[in-house]
Amino acid sequence: MNQQKIGEFISFCRKEKKLTQAQLAEMLGVSDKSISRWENGKTMPDISLYEPLCQLLDIHISELLYAKKMSDDEKTKQGEQSALSLLKTKSQLETFGIFTEILIVVGIIMTITLTKMLAVTTNQMIITMVCGCFVWGFGLILRVQIKKAIIKLENQ
Repeated sequence: MNQQKIGEFISFCRKEKKLTQAQLAEMLGVSDKSISRWENGKTMPDISLYEPLCQLLDIHISELLYAKKMSDDEKTKQGEQSALSLLKTKSQLETFGIFTEILIVVGIIMTITLTKMLAVTTNQMIITMVCGCFVWGFGLILRVQIKKAIIKLENQ
């Protein structure tokens, strides 16, 4: 993604629709200075604005990101590549999910087994349990985040 080219493309499409920066800004709920910064290539729109921006400019998101108008064939090809990319991402997330399950098991083992086997003093027991619970909790949190990401990918 070339931020400068995307900005120039936003400007081109806005002018093609005969909109001022102020009008586009009002429609998107941002300041006209934001539009100016996008068009000058200084910043990019927030990702949450891509869809409404594209709808207002009557372009596809792939056209925005590639900073050019695309033929129907190019859009189809890009859509297929995006679908393949989503499948690869989902597969990678599922593989990473296995790692989180290993973390959870290791955390449980640390918390229960190592505490009984290695810890002699109270301080050692507390440290071992805290470390085990941290690993266990970290694995659970990662697992939840991965599940959410997979669900989000499937809903697209």
